[in-house]
Amino acid sequence: MNLDVKKIINLHKIDTRLQEIHDEKGGLPDIINNQIEKVDELKNKIHDSEEEIKLLNKDKSACTLSIEDFNSNLDKHNKMMDKVKNNKEYDALLLEIDHLKKENNELQSKVDNINSSLDNLSTSNEEVNKEIDLLSEKINQNESELKEKSVEFSIEEKLLEKDKKKVMSEIGDSLFLDKYKEDNESLVAAVYNGSCGSCFNSLPAQSLQDTKNGKLITCPSCSIYLYFDKDSQ
Repeated sequence: MNLDVKKIINLHKIDTRLQEIHDEKGGLPDIINNQIEKVDELKNKIHDSEEEIKLLNKDKSACTLSIEDFNSNLDKHNKMMDKVKNNKEYDALLLEIDHLKKENNELQSKVDNINSSLDNLSTSNEEVNKEIDLLSEKINQNESELKEKSVEFSIEEKLLEKDKKKVMSEIGDSLFLDKYKEDNESLVAAVYNGSCGSCFNSLPAQSLQDTKNGKLITCPSCSIYLYFDKDSQ
């Protein structure tokens, strides 16, 4: 058997055992990572919401100042009503007052809408923060559980990682290594019960015999590298 073939087979066996350890941990590393990503998403949502709240409050302040100005102008116009000299002045002044009231009502309506939006954002933020707290609690629980399980496998896992690094440094086929680092699960598999361990299609008799003779072959169906492992039969 070619030396690189032996090392490629050994590399895949190491990764298979590392995956088994990962599975025995209950997939907790992936669960924790997903939960952390979700918390980050929720925190970004809170950040965006807070920025929107700042803008709404700024807009609300501007509207409030305008309403105060309109109210001041309205008071002035109302006082001017006592000083009108004829119907023409009265009608003109009344028209201006109606215009001021209309603009004031529009601004007040805008403020009411802003307040409604602020209330909704505040309620949403409270719910998101509760979700963050709940997820953070779950993360702590999962990390604690993972730590307990990791103690059980820590020595074996460290040795396997060390062996993997050594084997990869000794494999001379750089093209293979690049592909393996990208996706080892779709590159190498062991023959299982006369079939490809990846696509599970039956292998031709000669191909099966070649693997039993220690050769690394390519699956005719999925093109994955295959080897024969007595322990997996």
